[in-house]
Formats: sequence, structure tokens, C-alpha cells
Amino acid sequence: MSWTTDLLTAFAVLLDSEGVGVRRPAGSVYTASETAIVFGRLPTEPDRAIALAAYGVDQGADDPVNTDSTQGVQLRMRGTKDPRVVDEIADAAFDVLQGASLLAVGVLQITRRINAPLGSDSNGRWERADSYSLLVHRPTQHRPG
Repeated sequence: MSWTTDLLTAFAVLLDSEGVGVRRPAGSVYTASETAIVFGRLPTEPDRAIALAAYGVDQGADDPVNTDSTQGVQLRMRGTKDPRVVDEIADAAFDVLQGASLLAVGVLQITRRINAPLGSDSNGRWERADSYSLLVHRPTQHRPG
């Protein structure tokens, strides 16, 4: 596996363990009452879902010698036709993530930077994207920790 895969998996496990959603192996079927936690793109079903994706925040902060870096993680969330549901999912995720650390993968601190309503999808389900900035300790071959 890769560092990014380990990072996103740690996010999924944390959100699952705190009851924000349900993480299952890829290809699993979720019930209509669950909030799915997946990687990449939102699944067609169930209505309520969280898709996790990593992205760059400030690549200038990736020092060639210092092992501290910044990393972004986006939670793209979808609720139901009731716009309040997606906000409830986002608030539950915020309560778990804001200020947290995931030391097993080197995350020293998590801070939400952006929350953005995305409107509704073609089925009328409301979507939102929250982006979190992570301060991480990430040693590499050329940045030994």
C-alpha cells in the first residue's frame, strides 16, 4: 500500500468507528439506511455517502529536508432531497475530525479549511464538499525521520 492509501483508510476507519458512516470493503453493498464511506467518487447508492480523496494543499510546504508537510483531504458528501441531511453528515464529520490527530499515519493535526455547498445531483440529493488541511510528519527516502 501507499502512504496516501493508508491515510485515507485511517480517515475511513475513524469516521466509521465514531458512527459518522459505515466503511466496507470495495464493491460491498450498503443498505438504504447507511451512510457509505468510500474512496474516490460518490456511489450511486445509498443516498447518504461520503467520498474521501487526497489532494495537495501547499506543495511549497513539502520541504526537501524537513519531514513535516501539508496534505489535503476532501470529504465529498451527499445526503437526501432534504438539504439538512448533508449538513448533518458534515457536522458529524467535523465533530470527529477538527483538531484530531492520526498518529499511526503521521497526522499531527486536522483543520477544516473549506465547506462548500454543491447543490443537488440529478436525483435531487444535496451535496457538499468539506476540505481539511493536515499537518503531517511524512519521512521519505530523502527526508529520513
